[in-house]
Formats: sequence, structure tokens, C-alpha cells
Amino acid sequence: MPEHKMITIDGIRVRAEDAARYRARTAPPACGQAPPLTQAQADPRTQGKQEQDGFDPAEHTVLQVIAHLAETDEDETARVLDIEAQGEKRKSLLERREEFMQEARTRAAGGSGGGA
Repeated sequence: MPEHKMITIDGIRVRAEDAARYRARTAPPACGQAPPLTQAQADPRTQGKQEQDGFDPAEHTVLQVIAHLAETDEDETARVLDIEAQGEKRKSLLERREEFMQEARTRAAGGSGGGA
């Protein structure tokens, strides 16, 4: 079993590569209350991504993607499904492309839209 280098900070064992992030979370500021976490500290996987990129289906489960598609317009539905086709390629989403697109068109036309 591989051994990971751990360091101890205030009695807590932390991986060496996470030491800076741990210290940033636990360092008390001048007013005595810890500052809120930044987005990068809270979820390092999103580091470097822009918020303007929009919904990324690769970061969500199939059910979450379906829920998102149930509320989007035709352009967003097409964009999300195109990203899915280039990335994860989950059949449960791609095989229903026309169904999702038709639901988006129905919503745009003012219909009830139906559910996924």
C-alpha cells in the first residue's frame, strides 16, 4: 500500500499537498472569525473554470442533466446535448435527443412541455 506524506497542523493530519488550503480555511482573521471559503477552496475541481461556461453535463448525473433540460430553451438543450455527445456519451441522454429537443420547442411555443 502506498504511503502518503502527511503533516500535522494543530493536531490534524493533512496531506502535504492540501496544507495551504487547510491553513487558509482554519487561519483566523484579525476580527476572530474565519473568512468564507472561496469557490476554489470549497470545490477545487472547479478551479480554472469560468462561471460563464454554463451547465456542464459531465459534472452532473443523468438525472440532474434531465432535470436541467426540463427547464431550458431549445438552444441550451442543444448545447448541453452537444457537450454530452463530445464528452461522456451517455446513451440514456443521447438516445433521447429528439425527445428533449421537442419538449424544449413545446415550452418555447407556450405548451405544457411534458416531463422527461
